[in-house]
Amino acid sequence: MRINAHLLRSSWTILDQGVVSLGAFLLNIVLARNLPPDEYGAFALVLGTLVLVQLINGSLIFYPMSIRCTVLPDGERQKLIGRSLVLLGLLCVPLLLLVGIGLVLMGRDELVVPLLVYFAIWQVQEALRRGLFAEFRHRDALIGDVIGYLGQVALVLLLLQRGSVELPEVFQALALASAAALVVNYWQVGANFRELRSLRETMADFWQLGRWSLANNLTGASRVQIFLWGLTALFGPAATASFQAAFNVINLTNPILLGLCNVIPQTAARRFQDGYDSAWQAARPYAFAGALPIMLCYGVLLVMPEAILHVLYGPNSAYAGLVLPIRILAAGALLGYSADMVCSYMHGVDAARLALLINALGTVAALSLFLPLALNLGVAGACAAVAASSLVRLIASQWILSRMIADGRRPVV
Repeated sequence: MRINAHLLRSSWTILDQGVVSLGAFLLNIVLARNLPPDEYGAFALVLGTLVLVQLINGSLIFYPMSIRCTVLPDGERQKLIGRSLVLLGLLCVPLLLLVGIGLVLMGRDELVVPLLVYFAIWQVQEALRRGLFAEFRHRDALIGDVIGYLGQVALVLLLLQRGSVELPEVFQALALASAAALVVNYWQVGANFRELRSLRETMADFWQLGRWSLANNLTGASRVQIFLWGLTALFGPAATASFQAAFNVINLTNPILLGLCNVIPQTAARRFQDGYDSAWQAARPYAFAGALPIMLCYGVLLVMPEAILHVLYGPNSAYAGLVLPIRILAAGALLGYSADMVCSYMHGVDAARLALLINALGTVAALSLFLPLALNLGVAGACAAVAASSLVRLIASQWILSRMIADGRRPVV
């Protein structure tokens, strides 16, 4: 494939992910500026937990559906999407129960109904947009994502016009925007529910393909979640709010990172039959395409974090002093970029267990360093533990990738 074809395809996926990340970014900025630090810290904890739970669906439903749909003809693709949605409904039942119990134990009973409604709608909408991704229809997915992710920001801003906003109202707004996006995505995908006889075989196939991805994604996500909950336990929700506020700035690059991670696995999967090296040669141009903007973004954060904080949170914000944490996180993100791209490639060549190994090493490093660094340096110490885990992942990913390429398609661990 010519380089301009890579750039065209990656530009649509990055643009789509840009809309998604922009919506999440603006939502966090708006809430950080309008909620008290303790309440914004609670929002970060609750939403972070939802994302962690969503990884179960992402690993066991969305990821295997995307990989399998990529190589299916149109008619069979719609049937698989239909079976995937049925499996998603079955899996969401215990997940919704688990989230509801967790909210009650946290003493946030008022969030149970709006949060569970939002989670259920969000999961169906996410499954449908992943169906579009499997066909490389990122341009079509852009329509629903504008409605869902920018729409949620618009609704929260409308709520703020009348004064202060409460968290239940925030999640009601998120649910409404996701429902509108769901309708659009369902019309675009055209799922077929008429052939469910092979539902059990699909479930077994998805488990076989997604179990390593599940362990990998949960391990990777826990690197951040342990800091959110750990800082709350050590210093209270306000410290968690500061950590999340610093991460909001780093997440400015999410359109590039997540956009590439949505296209690299499918690209590698299509060339995997020719071996690891051929699949990597197909996926590598996308990683290279994102490297320059990634370096520019993190370079700006390293040089002038004060200006970025001033623009995002205001000169008198409680988060104006996060200069050192942002510099540390930016340095760590630069180290972790290559590891993220390699792990994304591994998910496309049935090597998610190797990505799990890489992320597990990073998580062990983070767990080992979090307590001593956080106790001595607070939020900056937690950020230093994140950066150290990125360095460990970088070293591990390059070593394992070199062995994969050298060994062709033979197991390397």
